[in-house]
Amino acid sequence: MQQHDWEELRDQMDQPYGKMTLMCDGFRVELMQCTDAKSRSWCTEVYVNDSRKYAWLQVEGDQPVHEEARRFFRRSSKKMFSGAEIALYRKTSGKKRADELASKTITSVTWDWSSFNSLKKHLEANNTSIERLH
Repeated sequence: MQQHDWEELRDQMDQPYGKMTLMCDGFRVELMQCTDAKSRSWCTEVYVNDSRKYAWLQVEGDQPVHEEARRFFRRSSKKMFSGAEIALYRKTSGKKRADELASKTITSVTWDWSSFNSLKKHLEANNTSIERLH
């Protein structure tokens, strides 16, 4: 895609309920702008080949299992235990055990993006051919 196409995509996604279709390495990818009334925010939802399957959200270790998730979905990681819990483990179980627990993380995959720049960067990094269909 050319810079002009990315700018048009950004303009389209700046509107509520905007929609754009891309062809990325043989996958038909629909980007739909949606709103969340509860948090009063916008996000961009991703549909691959006109569908979303919960099986695509599976993760082994810290990597997505399915190709669709790796290419198009947002991966996020967070610590399994909070700082307060780690401090409590340090007092009760010792420093070694607390350090083991502090290094554990949970990785998840979701099909919504809150940042257009992050979505663009991810698509460019994981796909060789990106074309705008309409």
